[in-house]
Amino acid sequence: MNHSKGFLGEAFSGGWRILLAGVMGMALGISALPFYTLGVFAQPVADDFAWSRTMVVSGLSFQMVGTVLVAWLAGWMIDRYSVRKIALFSQAGLALAFFLLALQNGSLWLWQLNWFMLALLGIGTSPMSWSRGIVEKFESGRGLALGIALSGSGITAFAGPPLIETIIEAYGWRAGYFALAGAITLVGIPSTWFLFRISAQQNAGSPAKTTSLLTGLSFRQALSTRHFWLILLAFCTITFAISGTIPNLVPIMQTMGIRQAAYYVSLIGIAIIFSRLISGYLIDRFWAPGVAATLVLIAAGACGLLSQGIAPAFAVIAIGVAAGAEFDLIAFLCVRYFGMRAYGRIYSWLWAGFALATGMGSITIAYFVETGLGPAGVMLAVVGALVIAAAALLALGRYPDPREWDHSA
Repeated sequence: MNHSKGFLGEAFSGGWRILLAGVMGMALGISALPFYTLGVFAQPVADDFAWSRTMVVSGLSFQMVGTVLVAWLAGWMIDRYSVRKIALFSQAGLALAFFLLALQNGSLWLWQLNWFMLALLGIGTSPMSWSRGIVEKFESGRGLALGIALSGSGITAFAGPPLIETIIEAYGWRAGYFALAGAITLVGIPSTWFLFRISAQQNAGSPAKTTSLLTGLSFRQALSTRHFWLILLAFCTITFAISGTIPNLVPIMQTMGIRQAAYYVSLIGIAIIFSRLISGYLIDRFWAPGVAATLVLIAAGACGLLSQGIAPAFAVIAIGVAAGAEFDLIAFLCVRYFGMRAYGRIYSWLWAGFALATGMGSITIAYFVETGLGPAGVMLAVVGALVIAAAALLALGRYPDPREWDHSA
């Protein structure tokens, strides 16, 4: 890889194909479609089956459990076999899972089982697959490329709910799930088939040869470093605090007497998209943990202001910026501190922690908002968590010299 090419040089030398496939893969993948569209389905499904909205949304908890259980296997397979084939198989599985959701008959356990199977079948459409292609194709422009590709989920957050809502209003909620399955089948799978090709894995004749083409630490070696545990601590803490706060922002702000809470929260989607692009640009030019810590500390300060009912718009934008930078920073730090040799396995364990923290954060924060701490106390606790995360990021230290990996292999 030629460092002098820059982002544009790498993009025009073939990287644009991987980039476009990554955008489409993220937009139509497991980390975006279920999360951003379930809210639109919740009331129609609840009305049809005489369920509560909580019963409908419980599917996400079962998806989280499935993700945590199977993420390590997906990471292992991505390191040993063609990530393109795994992504294609998982896209077909995700489409099937949405198709089966459209056929639900009102059994709660079947609904929850379907969401669990959605995670198992669709895990290969997670950011670990698309980021693998990006980090291998881009080097000097890696951060910006990650930011662009992973912004695909922001497109879904912006466009998905109104489109699905229109379909549901015209044809019913089952048609909405058929539409999601169709979008993956007709758009997602072809884009992966024609565009998502990774040279090192494509040219390798066996799993062993694929591994030999890549440098870096083995999974076991990565686990023995402080870098792995600091990154895990930092991003689990950030995710618990930020992703746990976002679903609760409207009730938090309303309880504090802040008007137009829903309007303020709508700014998050735009902030996420812009933050992925901006943070990606910055980490190509500056020390990435320092960039991440700065964004986290800004969010901490904003949450401190929000605890006093001050500057809600700034707080929401800062929270959105911190949330948007997570995916590309995890991928970028994985490569810089551990290399590509066991990228899939290392990323999968970090992402499993990310998924677990996401699920636990929203429930925990909702509980404490309604009990003794109250909204102001919860926001101050979030400030403390973000300060801890920033300290962990700053403790990472310099990037390892890749020559050290050659000696340790």
